[in-house]
Amino acid sequence: MKKKKGKKKWIVIAVVVVLIVVMLFSCGKGSTTTLYEQVTAEKRDIVTYLEFAGNVEAVNSVNVYSDASAKVLEVKVKEGDKVKKGDVIAVLDSSDIEYNIAKSEVALAQSQKNNDYNIKDSQNSLGNLQEQISSGLNTSLNGAKDALMKAQENYQKAADTYNEAVLDYDADDTDAIAAAKKNLLSTQLSYNQSISQYTERNPISDETKAVLDNNLKVAKDNLEDAREQAKEAVEDYYDAFVDAEERLLDAQRDYEAAVLAMNQNLETYSNNLERTTALADLTSTQMDIDHMKESLEDYVIYASMDGYITGLKIKAGEYIGAATPVAEITDLSTMQAKIKIDEYDVKDVAVNDEVQIYINALDKTYEGRISSISKKAVSQSDVAFLESVVEFTTAEDISSGLSAEIKLVKSEELGVLALPMDAIQYHEDNTAYVLMYDAEGKEIMRDVTLGVSDGSWVQILDGVQEGETVLEMPNLDYYMQMMMSVE
Repeated sequence: MKKKKGKKKWIVIAVVVVLIVVMLFSCGKGSTTTLYEQVTAEKRDIVTYLEFAGNVEAVNSVNVYSDASAKVLEVKVKEGDKVKKGDVIAVLDSSDIEYNIAKSEVALAQSQKNNDYNIKDSQNSLGNLQEQISSGLNTSLNGAKDALMKAQENYQKAADTYNEAVLDYDADDTDAIAAAKKNLLSTQLSYNQSISQYTERNPISDETKAVLDNNLKVAKDNLEDAREQAKEAVEDYYDAFVDAEERLLDAQRDYEAAVLAMNQNLETYSNNLERTTALADLTSTQMDIDHMKESLEDYVIYASMDGYITGLKIKAGEYIGAATPVAEITDLSTMQAKIKIDEYDVKDVAVNDEVQIYINALDKTYEGRISSISKKAVSQSDVAFLESVVEFTTAEDISSGLSAEIKLVKSEELGVLALPMDAIQYHEDNTAYVLMYDAEGKEIMRDVTLGVSDGSWVQILDGVQEGETVLEMPNLDYYMQMMMSVE
């Protein structure tokens, strides 16, 4: 019995197929018997798209580097963590620099103490001399009386020494001045060479510039000091000459010369105190310590922007050098996809055009825009393409590398008269027409003018009015349904 039913089934299907063929033949002969479906011209939206494919990637991604060479004590993050700018990524061992800071601070304190003693000694020397003068116990002044007998011998010697000193001073050529000039020239050359090594891209630091300026100033001050000392020497010799001359002329002048010498000693002690105080300036040493303290910040590595840790390249316990890459931070809130626009579609695309980005893996669609279009085409399979970038914002639930489909509206006709594409047929000259029933129920052809099409529907510009019915050839699914119903 089963075999008979199967045989009967195939006989019925064969009969239906024959009937379909006959009916189709009848349609071609102008018969009113038809398998066409009837569709009504209606208004609808027809939108066409340009479609592209690409893979999403982050727009902003940075590498964080170490600024110091040290052992990694602790890593505060792991891959996938979300961080804010300024969050601690890792902590390095700063014990060595902390030791150097403590050592330098001890040395600074010791230098300060030594300088205090030196200043105190200079103050005491000046004070003692002033006390001797005020109490009349100055041995130099008292000894002036004993020097009267040696005045003649000392006069010629003082005159010769004074004249030689004057010649050297006028020629600016004492041993001390010559040495100071040589040192200034060497310092100036070193200064110029050091400054020339820096550029706008590699500017000199304030600390280095301050050291160079200080060295040059010291050399200039030394030259001025040498000249001042030469001048003072001339004055000293002159005073001695005058003193000897006055001793010869008058014993009173001897006393006056002693008073002058005493005043010069006061000036010398005063200058010594001023010089000792100036040399006690430890600003440079303090700047070095401050710089080391500032560099302690380099032993804590911070996130340079908001984002996710997408790469971690260090481990606790290992030693890293300066400029070592530590981590990669990626901002997943703004993503991009690179696409290729073929030369035939370029005219329909512009920067800032809005697009839709569909992420297959997430089954989500995002709104974006064309952010850039290359000005240089690349060739592929005899077709020229322009590389372009699409940008869009996300809720940070996306990962780099996911595939995406990008759609850009090419044309958008809203509320236009349309028919299904299957209802459109073509003459031999490729002009379009539709089949309709006339008033007597016979099939007739009517020419139509077509507009845009989205592949399923086509815009009707002329030939059919809204609400009119046209004939559409059913697709294969329709015939299969017929056969299934017969079965």
